[in-house]
Amino acid sequence: MARRYQVGPDESPFAPPVRRPGGVQVHGLGERHWSLLGLLAEHGALHTGQVVTFLFGSRPAAVRHLGVLVRAGLVWRFVYDNDPSHLAYYEASTDGVTALEDRLRRSGQTVPPVLGQPVAGHMLINDFFTGLAAEARAGGRGWLYRWQRAADTASWLREYGLSGVRPRAYGVWIEDGIVVRFLLHLDDAEPKPWSGDPAPPPAAGLAGYRHAGRGVPATAVLVVHAGPEREMALHRELAAEPVPIPVATCTLDRLYAAPSVADAIWNVAGAHDTLCRLIDVPRR
Repeated sequence: MARRYQVGPDESPFAPPVRRPGGVQVHGLGERHWSLLGLLAEHGALHTGQVVTFLFGSRPAAVRHLGVLVRAGLVWRFVYDNDPSHLAYYEASTDGVTALEDRLRRSGQTVPPVLGQPVAGHMLINDFFTGLAAEARAGGRGWLYRWQRAADTASWLREYGLSGVRPRAYGVWIEDGIVVRFLLHLDDAEPKPWSGDPAPPPAAGLAGYRHAGRGVPATAVLVVHAGPEREMALHRELAAEPVPIPVATCTLDRLYAAPSVADAIWNVAGAHDTLCRLIDVPRR
């Protein structure tokens, strides 16, 4: 899917806008503008509806703040050229990330690692993140107490002696008095086209959990698969070689068909292929 950017005259829409001398303006930006820029720098591309969920609760307010950042050269706006809905996405520009880092340093705040460098699959991760946040806001039945990006999660897991695993996020979901602390993985491995080597077994990305000397600081591992074949392969592999933490799986079809990722879409390894809600995963 090719991106088509909002650019100036004589610029190609298939590349981010070029930097113009004096083109980046930060004067007059309020705290909400900086919070929005920080959100985009930490989490990668977000569409307008996701920005509404996270920060504003009002679409006109979100569009107004995004427009200011785009005109200031701090944010890029793009659509996917094969998307008939022309849904607009926004991401922090190179200059936007630099301006944000400078502001954080001047104020004595810590600069988060890998700002402006989203992990692979970040758009799916953001859909997951937004889904839980929206569920908490709209339904009131649950609460997303914490969310950590991949870089922060990796650093935290190293404190427990855990390496060799690559969760894309860590979250804490609370519903009906039940707390689920989950590590989110994406099974996005593909065959290597240049060598013809097959994709690695789906359980390979979870093997490091077997060597957690101090235990796994979570109550569940969630794995999202592109399709049912890899999902079932993971269940077979875990039946032969379990890991010391409940593992629940979901396919993209189930994920996007459900009203919420907290719903009964999760298939817990070893639980006889019955789907359960997110809060029930650790208890299966």
